[in-house]
Amino acid sequence: MRALFAVIKLLTMMAAVVTALTACAQDQAGKPESRSQDGATQALLARIKKQLVHLPGGAFEMGDWGSEAGLPYDMEKDSKPLHKVTLDGFSMMAYKVTYEDFDIFTEAIGSPKINLDLLERRPGERTPKRPANVNWYGAKAFCQWIGKLSELPFDLPTEAQWEYAARSGGKRLLFATDNGQVDEGRNFPDDNYTPRLVTPEVGAFPANSAGLYGMLDYSALEWVADWYQPDYYQKSPVANPHGPDAGAVDERKPEFGPQKVARGLTGSSPAFGGFTFSRAARWPYAREQSFIRKIDRLITDPSAGYSDRNGPQFRCVLNQSEALSGRSRLDK
Repeated sequence: MRALFAVIKLLTMMAAVVTALTACAQDQAGKPESRSQDGATQALLARIKKQLVHLPGGAFEMGDWGSEAGLPYDMEKDSKPLHKVTLDGFSMMAYKVTYEDFDIFTEAIGSPKINLDLLERRPGERTPKRPANVNWYGAKAFCQWIGKLSELPFDLPTEAQWEYAARSGGKRLLFATDNGQVDEGRNFPDDNYTPRLVTPEVGAFPANSAGLYGMLDYSALEWVADWYQPDYYQKSPVANPHGPDAGAVDERKPEFGPQKVARGLTGSSPAFGGFTFSRAARWPYAREQSFIRKIDRLITDPSAGYSDRNGPQFRCVLNQSEALSGRSRLDK
């Protein structure tokens, strides 16, 4: 009996050793991946900090200022009336968030990678340096995640911040390009650009005079923080407006709920919806449509992640009046 107890004790000790060694091996196996992920996250954070463009605070008239003939440039009512806005200083990412950037984010938080179906359906669109198309909640979550990592007040830009930046500090520039005009083939894609209907890689064309790339980009909108109301400019506060408390509902799809603002190329070409003051309304969730299967719905299931292959792109702002380092191109 004593020998039996000895055997049992030995087997128990051996099992404990095996368990400990297995746990140790699993822990060691996980460490390189963890270190790699942490390194990618820190590199992303450093890259974002380095590319920030500081915009000193100031005042400007937001909206469609109209031509010398007294006619509006924009046929849409929601870009009017022209109204005064004052903003505190802030810094904005020079480039939009890319698929490479967003993949690091989703890996870090354990969320599904976005728009993987593009790899087969539209080859060449989901490449590391192309801007990521996401739903509004994904854009918001990314900017807040960067804020948490850096312990700095990062967020999506407000609509007023976006327009001020697109206009290089509120100047009366019709287009958010290096010269305020559209020169196809030089500062905006022409008919020879391929692949068609795909936003170019970040930095493919010149920045505006503030140093921001892709503020007028091919086939692209950008998310901002604000809810959309078509008449908001009639009641917007002067100092640091953050948009209305709730969004408007599209009468054609009231079941889809309120909409957010998106800025950038709102129409088919810069001359038809690409002005620095052009506004668009978009649902914050991805929209799935199929005329064959008679499907038209928003994808609100959290398990679907942040995918929206047809959604807007985005960049973040740092809401502090002083630049992290250096001077702005706009500093006097």
